Amino acid sequence: MSRVRPAALAFALAGASLGAGAADSGPLPGEIITRIGQVAAIPADQRKVPGFAGAWRPAAAQDKVVERITALAARATPACREIHVTATIQAAPDLIETRPTRVHHALERWTVDVCGKPRDYDVWYRYERNASRLTVTESTNDDFQAELDPPLRRLRELAALRRADEVAGKVRWLNLPLPPDTVPATTQAAPAGKPGPWSADFVPLGESIREWTQLVTVQGLPRIAGSGQARALLEGMQAARTRACDVPPGPVVPMEAGDKAEGETLKTVLICPQVPGTNFAERAWRLPAGDADKVRAESREAQATADAFIDKVRLCNPAADTRACPAPFPR
Repeated sequence: MSRVRPAALAFALAGASLGAGAADSGPLPGEIITRIGQVAAIPADQRKVPGFAGAWRPAAAQDKVVERITALAARATPACREIHVTATIQAAPDLIETRPTRVHHALERWTVDVCGKPRDYDVWYRYERNASRLTVTESTNDDFQAELDPPLRRLRELAALRRADEVAGKVRWLNLPLPPDTVPATTQAAPAGKPGPWSADFVPLGESIREWTQLVTVQGLPRIAGSGQARALLEGMQAARTRACDVPPGPVVPMEAGDKAEGETLKTVLICPQVPGTNFAERAWRLPAGDADKVRAESREAQATADAFIDKVRLCNPAADTRACPAPFPR
């Protein structure tokens, strides 16, 4: 379930250590398997490849991986110098080592057409102060690299568990095609090992969570028993906005897009002629304060832009179809 707030026109949507030697299976010393939102996603500044990497990795990172894959294909037998990336996914949850130093690991799987034959590659990012690196290997079960690097071996174990969850229909992707020049502002994770809410905020380049003109917030909430959680959430937001801003509550509108098996997909528009304690109106894009009719009139273009964005936000079932999620939010 997520909530999207593009600026004074607030929209809401519900829906251990490295070293040589044989790698033992199971957790690393002090490992942390991150939840969604715990590590900030990085929206791409330019899309070079389809799927996750094209939406959540900078262009320079995408280019570097393509260069590594091209070199591997050229050294293979038979050699190939014509490759085409067909899909990229976040293969496993991000992993953090805490001993002997804190290191963040991420794993992507790239599917590439190599001279007419599909081939999978594991793309392993190791983020450590002054020692970060990128490793690209073919996705083979007996790969020697995983024996040398226990974190890569552990990421592959987590990737296998992720694939099993996807096949069982336990995973949903969130399509989130953020506007250009958008950067992460804040993230809030659920408590480690416990269910709870998580969130991620994104703002235009050069702005912050305190000073922004446009804000996109994604929130996840634990599922509750029964139906109607999404509608109750948005109706509650409307009621709170009514009390704070002295305006009638707006409608909660069903949307056609979304995974019908998960229940209703809904949206609503929150209007506040003047945010209490400020001199601006909030409807999503922040505008000069005024009465409700003036704010509505001056934000028509902003609302049209927000509608075009929010109509593309949807949940997808990767076990059945990923085509509806060309910009999957890290899951």
